[in-house]
Amino acid sequence: QSYLDELSDGTLRLELNLDAGDRILRSASILSLNGTWIGRPLSSLSGGQWRRCSLALSLGFSDLVARRGRLCSSLLVLDEPLTHLDSAGRDSVGKLLRKVVQRQATEQFDGRVGRIGGLSVSTILVILQDLVAEELSESFDCIDEVVKHKGSAVVLVDEDN
Repeated sequence: QSYLDELSDGTLRLELNLDAGDRILRSASILSLNGTWIGRPLSSLSGGQWRRCSLALSLGFSDLVARRGRLCSSLLVLDEPLTHLDSAGRDSVGKLLRKVVQRQATEQFDGRVGRIGGLSVSTILVILQDLVAEELSESFDCIDEVVKHKGSAVVLVDEDN
């Protein structure tokens, strides 16, 4: 839930439960203007709400696996995580990903041995389309661009960093 709180400013909840037959039961809630939570079927969420839940769930599972010592990767790859998000949503994703990288840098700086627990990566590769990357330039250290040229792809490397 903590990733979803970051991505939605605390306005979305996602609950996963197991029923007696070990089926996963999913439910979402949205914070109303008067401060009460309203249950909603996942199918009624907007594209941006769905994307926030999806990204939070992906990061949460990665975090769980890392906390249990089953994942030791310094790289996180996200393909089109900003689809269906408005400007504020894209900014929230950028800030959250920056926090994930800073957590890893802080752990190294403090001289702590191993992982304290949780997702901790030094590099996040975010695959985006078109001009969305320009909008997020403050959130990332560098932005390399893949451009199609005469039937093949060319990588333009950000040399400012």
